[in-house]
Amino acid sequence: MLHPYLYNFNFDPRLSMNQYELKLKETPDGDLFFNIPDDILERLGWEEGDEIKFVEKGDDFLLKKVKYESIELEFDDEELLKYMQCAHEQNITFNEFCELAIKAKLNAIDSE
Repeated sequence: MLHPYLYNFNFDPRLSMNQYELKLKETPDGDLFFNIPDDILERLGWEEGDEIKFVEKGDDFLLKKVKYESIELEFDDEELLKYMQCAHEQNITFNEFCELAIKAKLNAIDSE
């Protein structure tokens, strides 16, 4: 049985956003979820199944659609094994390891 909770999503008017009230529901396993109305999805260009991430902004959360870009990386077998072992040691996937490394490099470049 799902248990509904009301939750306010407050959008900052300085960002030309509106305030919406959505109903949070709880699965029998204790996971919470909500549905975003179709008109909002359409306006945002989002579709059912899109991956959305929550970005913490102080006491609030910003919902952002995850956008993927493909980057081709070339490693020789020795480098690949080394990087895969590093990912394993951090208990993350190789793709997550590469993403973290690329983000760190981009952040370093941005702060130069």
